[in-house]
Amino acid sequence: SSSSSAAWRSSNEREGVTASAGAAPAIRSADVAVIGDGPAGSALASACHRLGIDVVLVGADAPWTSTYATWIDDLDGVALPATVLEARFDSVSVHVDEAIEVPRAYGVFDNEALRNTLRHRLDHVTGRVRSVLPVDRGRQRVVLDSGAEVSARLVIDAAGWPSSFAARVDDAPPAWQTALGVVLAEPPDGELGRPTLMDFRAVRPSRGGQGSSSIGPTGVTTFCYSLPVTDGWLVEETVLAARPAVEPIALLPRLAARLGRHPDDVLANALRTEYVRIPMGGSRPVLDQPIVAFGAAAGYVHAATGFSVASSLRAAPRVADAIAVGLGGGSIEPRAVAEAVWPAAFRRSRVLHDYGLDLLLRLDDDEVREFFGAFFRLPIDQVQRYMRIDTPPQEVAAVMARLFSSVSWPMRRRLASGNPASFARLLRP
Repeated sequence: SSSSSAAWRSSNEREGVTASAGAAPAIRSADVAVIGDGPAGSALASACHRLGIDVVLVGADAPWTSTYATWIDDLDGVALPATVLEARFDSVSVHVDEAIEVPRAYGVFDNEALRNTLRHRLDHVTGRVRSVLPVDRGRQRVVLDSGAEVSARLVIDAAGWPSSFAARVDDAPPAWQTALGVVLAEPPDGELGRPTLMDFRAVRPSRGGQGSSSIGPTGVTTFCYSLPVTDGWLVEETVLAARPAVEPIALLPRLAARLGRHPDDVLANALRTEYVRIPMGGSRPVLDQPIVAFGAAAGYVHAATGFSVASSLRAAPRVADAIAVGLGGGSIEPRAVAEAVWPAAFRRSRVLHDYGLDLLLRLDDDEVREFFGAFFRLPIDQVQRYMRIDTPPQEVAAVMARLFSSVSWPMRRRLASGNPASFARLLRP
């Protein structure tokens, strides 16, 4: 989205920096400009601000309408008040061939509280960024559609996938997690009326039929995600990963069948509707470039789960520290900051997660249920390790080896269905 003029806040207002009709465009000078004012960009700008870095957050100031959730332990060490979570559950359910209660606390963010916390006392320039241009002495100009500009020693692209200003390693298409969700006034009947992370059980049309595969998109395994949110109860039919993407609206017949309702009735009675598109396994950014990517723009979406917000919240202090070190030494080297975004060890972990994503794209319904049944029966600390992008690669490999040993022989052949020797090397600690 865009705005017709730039709104200058915080220190800009104190300094009297404005862009008035007929006047020359206002120029704000800073050490760091973070493009993208979603959770990732706001978190990094906040971390920089806490270190005393002169930082400006740039973005359209659009509302955060998506449902952001996290495992509670993924926020360990993150400096946020408890009020940023609107709901917290001690466990969540996973349904495969049987129900599994996952004893790991899970929470839903209060978007407004998270936004206000991360944006506290930040300089925020609102508007759509038109371009980023190099200038003399290592500085760059962030130019908005309004004509207003921010001059910075370092520019961070945190405006989401695909990155608009930072180059990626390649243009390989990501897999897409898509979903159609409706918020209902009351919890649905049955087990979906409890917090449910994944329900892979087959659904059937009200007049019989062959099950989930005959409803909605063919050849695609989906699950249902169900939990209370601020304004009601969210029920979401989700494609874990597909390439190319399945359009969210194509999931309406399957969601309606799961709820035992007519599709028109589902939409008519929804308090609101969510259409979700999450890139999974997108290419990482190039390390040697003047603009540094962060958050989803840097490929921070977990390649096998779709989670990303907590990853950005954890990484923001680490990246801000790297920026502060550069400033303390008299210059900011984008390569050093990019290495903090994606340290070498985490890049190796990403290779393992990418392998998991490629596997999931090849599994049929029965195999998906066996895979996730085995995964969520692992010790909870191993589930935690695999589901974080910043777990050391040897620990990710150990979880994969443990999972491999716990599944059936046919599934083992599927897990190693690429190059067995290559798979063995992936699992090597």
